[in-house]
Amino acid sequence: MLAEEDPYRQFLNYMNHEGGRILEIEFYQEQIGERFESGGTFYYFGETNYIFDSYDQRVVYHDGTITTINKVDRQVILDSAIPDEVTIFDILTGSNESIQQGKALLEKNGFRIPFTLGEWDMEGTIWTIPSSGQPREIHLKTGGDSDIRIKIISSEPGKGNDVAEINLSNYEIIDLRE
Repeated sequence: MLAEEDPYRQFLNYMNHEGGRILEIEFYQEQIGERFESGGTFYYFGETNYIFDSYDQRVVYHDGTITTINKVDRQVILDSAIPDEVTIFDILTGSNESIQQGKALLEKNGFRIPFTLGEWDMEGTIWTIPSSGQPREIHLKTGGDSDIRIKIISSEPGKGNDVAEINLSNYEIIDLRE
């Protein structure tokens, strides 16, 4: 009898497909009574290389450098990631070792994988498709009044770095790196 693959490991294997993944996502955040919604494309090329692109902005994470491109105001902000800081993208990539997964439950619509980030006072859930590990939704709740949901609308294998370039020649560049 073959041992069934751990649902969280199956999810990570799905995300770490050679060539990466392209996810169409809807992003919802509620914090201190304010609600923020966005949708766009998440290009995942590995733990240290991913991009979120929407109609008004692009956020690029590459080897510890965060580049935020505001397409409306034509502004680029370069910054460095804070060591040991956790982001919602760390959940998608499995790159933060402080993620402690709970016992996965098989429900009618797939696996529900609870997790905690104890040192950050966060908890959440990943819902995946059992046959593939493909994520369907991710929910993250902090100890404060913050609630984040990512709904994955579609997913496909990446074909390398096939993200359209943005001509930044007329953009203001602000460099916050030390």
